Amino acid sequence: YTVNYLIQNNGVIKITASIDMTEKELPELPRFGMRMVVNGDYDNLSYYGRGPWENYSDRNTSSFIGIYKDKVANQFTWSYIRPQESGYKTDVRWLRLENKNNFGIEIRGEQPLGFSALNMSTETLDGGEHKSQRHPTDIVVEKDKIYLHIDLKQRGVGGDTSWGAYPHEPYRLHNKKYTYTYQLKLIE
Repeated sequence: YTVNYLIQNNGVIKITASIDMTEKELPELPRFGMRMVVNGDYDNLSYYGRGPWENYSDRNTSSFIGIYKDKVANQFTWSYIRPQESGYKTDVRWLRLENKNNFGIEIRGEQPLGFSALNMSTETLDGGEHKSQRHPTDIVVEKDKIYLHIDLKQRGVGGDTSWGAYPHEPYRLHNKKYTYTYQLKLIE
């Protein structure tokens, strides 16, 4: 796994992440991407991609490409019976997180990206191998933090025949090599 950071003269940081799993016996990746924690004050979200509701690689035909704006607090789906990742967006060309003074960050993909921006970490939502039998009312919202996932790909949701069914092959991450690039710049 390699990450290259190129800091350009204009202050834009170009980030390229690559993984080569050739000749390694590893399980399927659930996603290939990065996560960063952003100050919770940058809670004004705008993006150009599929929306306005959550969508995943195998569940995005009802979400149309456009420019959408919302608050980060509205990205989590509270109506699911158990806490789980939600609010994901696909086919995103750029996204911005800004504070009330319109300062913030912009992320622009050199290829379409997937992202989520939530006020809770993935670890808070998923108990891992042993489910903790919690409900959304048990989740503590961290208003001072935004957990921003910036992905090349995330595995599809699946569940065509039951909630245990795997996603169809085109929506799984079986390749041995992945690479993607995005640019990060400050909005001042």
